Amino acid sequence: MEDIEKTFENYQGSDIKKVTLKNDHGVTISCLSLGATWYEFLVPDENKQQKNLLMNFDHCVDYYSNGLCCCQSIGRVAGRIKNGQFTLDGANVQVPTNENGNTLHGGNNGFRFLNWQVQTAKTANSVSAIFTHQIKEDHDGFPGDMLVTITYTLDNEDKVTISYKAENGTQTTLFNPTCHAYFNLSDNPNLSTHEIKINSEKHLQLDPELIPTGKMLANANTPYNFHDFSNLAAALEANKGFDDAFVINGTENQMKYVATLREKESGRQITISSEGNCLVMYTMTQEQSEVKFKRDNGSIGQPSEAVALEAQILPDAINHRDFGDIVLPANTTKEHQIVFAFEQH
Repeated sequence: MEDIEKTFENYQGSDIKKVTLKNDHGVTISCLSLGATWYEFLVPDENKQQKNLLMNFDHCVDYYSNGLCCCQSIGRVAGRIKNGQFTLDGANVQVPTNENGNTLHGGNNGFRFLNWQVQTAKTANSVSAIFTHQIKEDHDGFPGDMLVTITYTLDNEDKVTISYKAENGTQTTLFNPTCHAYFNLSDNPNLSTHEIKINSEKHLQLDPELIPTGKMLANANTPYNFHDFSNLAAALEANKGFDDAFVINGTENQMKYVATLREKESGRQITISSEGNCLVMYTMTQEQSEVKFKRDNGSIGQPSEAVALEAQILPDAINHRDFGDIVLPANTTKEHQIVFAFEQH
């Protein structure tokens, strides 16, 4: 196990750190302190070269020239909150809005905009990058202050575990974090050779602003049916893309199988597990004029070049009683985990 820390670049007057973690048989991940961003998931290919399974950018500024939130940490609350409004401890709360009058991914001062403190830790079979930040109400506009720790751990089973921990202060608040990870497991600028399986029988009905209506719709006999492996490119063509919340089967707050993404030509596969009850899948179907991924060497990103898979609690849960609990009571601690397991077939 090995960890390496160095300066990635200077951004807006601050040094951005890059932490690289290596296991004992050739798998490497790296993270940036800006946005506690997952920067690389490098696995050996057939030529013993390293293949990055994640989408990333050359420079920090590139992460903010578009709305992808590419592989960044999302919080306090992933997804959309309708009108930026909710009731908490009997009081009506208004938080800052940033998309069509709604609040998306924690607003414009959420986790992904922060430069996090980072340290590393090692055991015999794992190595970790530990990011911490004191989240302040007067900065992001959500109720209360809390200390957040985001830990990326790579182990010798080729699993990446992202742990989110919030230690709350004296005021009740919300906590529903995720990693906005974008994957392309192939060497192609599309998803044509990708298949996905999702542990879900239902998805959320969304209004035109992608806000949940409160209804859950059956996946069966629709392009949303990924009960068995299905070609992702064919499904997104049939559905004109996805920006959707799949309801994950199983008990909330217990680790469970969420989904598997696999690529036929290379045999690469990622399996996701989580305690949350939701997987948001976004296939970036629109033209991406401001997106120039590092893997594309300066070319503009292609529509549906990658798929974002975001494990979390259902979006706008604070406004829907049966969507899950994202409330963090005063003086309490809450933790979430997402596991990404790599396999080569």
